[in-house]
Amino acid sequence: MEEVESFIQRNTTEFNQPESWYQLLITDQETKAVIGDIGIHFIGDENVQVELGITLNTSFQGKGYASEALKGTIDFLFNDLQKHRITASVDPDNTASLQLMQRIGLRKEGHFVKSLFWKNKWVDDIIYAVLREEWVTE
Repeated sequence: MEEVESFIQRNTTEFNQPESWYQLLITDQETKAVIGDIGIHFIGDENVQVELGITLNTSFQGKGYASEALKGTIDFLFNDLQKHRITASVDPDNTASLQLMQRIGLRKEGHFVKSLFWKNKWVDDIIYAVLREEWVTE
């Protein structure tokens, strides 16, 4: 709990601030229930690159919620905030997330072997990315 409180206090309540994290909630349009979130990390002092992460309740996976939420977020970041590059870090064992990244238009940039220390062990990390000039909206 201390780590969570420290994380919240370290991060600004203002959106689009350099070197900050911001969480957006994903809600079901009908019930208004929170079904997931998108973490947005505004990277560096120049604030032109963004890292995204997404979590979705398992009972809502495979229904297009993640695709819709990520595409809308990416559109906003590129078109309204004029970001240059967006990345996402994915666990290689999470095949649904790997497919999601490819399906929405991100490209695989690299597979880093044992690059993250997670839950007391070293794990691999796959990076996906897209540049503003590559982003195609439907």
